[in-house]
Amino acid sequence: MSIKSRLQSITVLDRIYTKWKWRQRRVSWGNGYPDKTFFVVRRAYCKVGLFSHVMTNMGLVDYAIKQGYIPVIDMQNGKNTYLEDEKVGKENAWEYYFEQPCGYTLEDIRDARNIILSDGLITEKNNYPDFRITEDEELLAYWKGVFRKYFRVSEEILQEFSQRRKAIGENTKLLGILARGTDYVSSRPKGHPIQPTPEQIIEKAGEILRKYGCGKIYLATEDAGIYDKLKEAFGELLVAPDVQRYTTAGSQNINDLGKEQGKYAKGREYLISMLLLADCDCLAAGNVGGTHGVLLMNKGYQYRYIFDLGRYQ
Repeated sequence: MSIKSRLQSITVLDRIYTKWKWRQRRVSWGNGYPDKTFFVVRRAYCKVGLFSHVMTNMGLVDYAIKQGYIPVIDMQNGKNTYLEDEKVGKENAWEYYFEQPCGYTLEDIRDARNIILSDGLITEKNNYPDFRITEDEELLAYWKGVFRKYFRVSEEILQEFSQRRKAIGENTKLLGILARGTDYVSSRPKGHPIQPTPEQIIEKAGEILRKYGCGKIYLATEDAGIYDKLKEAFGELLVAPDVQRYTTAGSQNINDLGKEQGKYAKGREYLISMLLLADCDCLAAGNVGGTHGVLLMNKGYQYRYIFDLGRYQ
């Protein structure tokens, strides 16, 4: 057998094992809560951002509620983008940022009799919100209702968001801009929405400023190049969080960057930035996971524009 054939065989076996390891199954951890069935929401390790977790978790929480189960989100018992390796199995990264959907934690159900561990891989059972909510107002309204009821941001993060919003100026009309660059633009992931160039963002932002009378622009981007160009174009009108920004090669994933900041801190800063975007009066954004999260958290923009530029081939 050639080396290539051996590697292909190993890959196939790895896929089979991963599917088996993360299969949905029933377990019993004791005799507690005999009248309840808990549905533990899981996701196999992959390098994805916070709102990718939020979206897929939303799909499984919605499924669990419809089945009469009590969902409990588990970002503790497996590696993920927001949990330091030494804390795997000890702390639930979900609870760094959000409350549990129905108030029950993994600690609460450690002796529960009836438990279903969700499939950790994304299957057809998980009908979660994605790019479709940027095109379908009825679908967006449905998922906003799910988010409002079951996805509550932690009080500590809400307090920090409130302080930063006051610092910008509570009565200042804001245009929010969400621009994904770095790894997305460099790697051009097949099938994903094409992201706008800085020039396209600047042109659209100028139109919105003139038409809707926004006093400032709040920019959320991890891309140093995009930030520099928008700062040059808008000067003092531009407000942005004081964070490290990057320029990456095509092979790099944005979730691998910012390690010096710490995983928890990086996620916290990101969520606060998304809350600020959600609180803006107008929005211009690329079609990415953060945008979907912002749409779910926003109470209604005066105007929003999601760039629809096709998909990377």
